[in-house]
Amino acid sequence: MKRALFFFINIFFLGSCSNSYVTFSGESKNRTGQYKGYVILRNDTVFFVGDKTFETKVELQNYMEQQMNKEHPSDTVLSFKDKNAYDQLKTGDKINVWSSQILESYPAKMIVEKFEIVEKIEKR
Repeated sequence: MKRALFFFINIFFLGSCSNSYVTFSGESKNRTGQYKGYVILRNDTVFFVGDKTFETKVELQNYMEQQMNKEHPSDTVLSFKDKNAYDQLKTGDKINVWSSQILESYPAKMIVEKFEIVEKIEKR
């Protein structure tokens, strides 16, 4: 009986000292898909705001102006395979992006395969 108890305790400790890690499917490092959001341009960087909705254009413009003063206006930076994309976008444009990969960093870097402008922002 003591040997069986000793055996099971040893198996328990050996199993808990394992070096393997469990990753959950929701924590994939290579997330792909389609995302909708807004663009903030600063210098040569395109920031992506994908988690906000705005009722009016004034609300959108006020939010964009607030974010422009921050070090990182959003949690995601877009990296386009098409270098002409930078010339087509303006701060406040609503876009759809198709991503092949999101790299872990801060801010996260989203590799954009394709994009379409859903709504262009009008100048005041």
